[in-house]
Amino acid sequence: MEYTLFFIIAAPLFLAGATYLQVRAMSTPEKMMRPIAGGLSSEKQQILLDHKAWLTSKNLQYITSFQFGSTQVAAFQQTDTSRYFCFYFGQTFSYDIMSIFDETNGLTTASNTGIGMFPFEPGTYKQGFPQMGADLLWQRHLEAEAHLINKFGLRWQPLTKTFEQMTLDAIRRQILHVRSIPLYPLRAIYWFAIKRKQMANRSIQQQYP
Repeated sequence: MEYTLFFIIAAPLFLAGATYLQVRAMSTPEKMMRPIAGGLSSEKQQILLDHKAWLTSKNLQYITSFQFGSTQVAAFQQTDTSRYFCFYFGQTFSYDIMSIFDETNGLTTASNTGIGMFPFEPGTYKQGFPQMGADLLWQRHLEAEAHLINKFGLRWQPLTKTFEQMTLDAIRRQILHVRSIPLYPLRAIYWFAIKRKQMANRSIQQQYP
């Protein structure tokens, strides 16, 4: 019983401390982004090859790859649009789809459970469908994109920065927002245990009816 009580007390405090350290590190995201030493492994390259026909059908072209922390990313851009499809190779494998309307407004659709871990700053819209396949995830993303354009009047603006630069900018904006929240390391206990699960499979249409 003593061990159980210790775990009940220690686990939330550990999570709060880990969140503080993570947010602190991500406050300077450029220090966490670097080229992939030796490139993607043969296993990861095979995953990309397995998606080649599907990527071609969506006019998605490879643009870059990099490592952020312990996660490796391979990014593709749809021809003549500001839509991006990313493969995330971390502790688990997942997809991210992004529509970047301008420097402060964007939509992300992910196939992982981490989408609700941190609050979103104004102009950032996210939805997550854990374990969903690429094709259905793409469909859900386009549906959400159309909803946001219709509801908020979002418009596509020319982008002048590289994908890496836009990624770093987005991380900085979110971390600044998180750090502005009083007692955010302690609130992260709720975000991780409850909010993250509440956000799973909750579409943009449900979030912004």
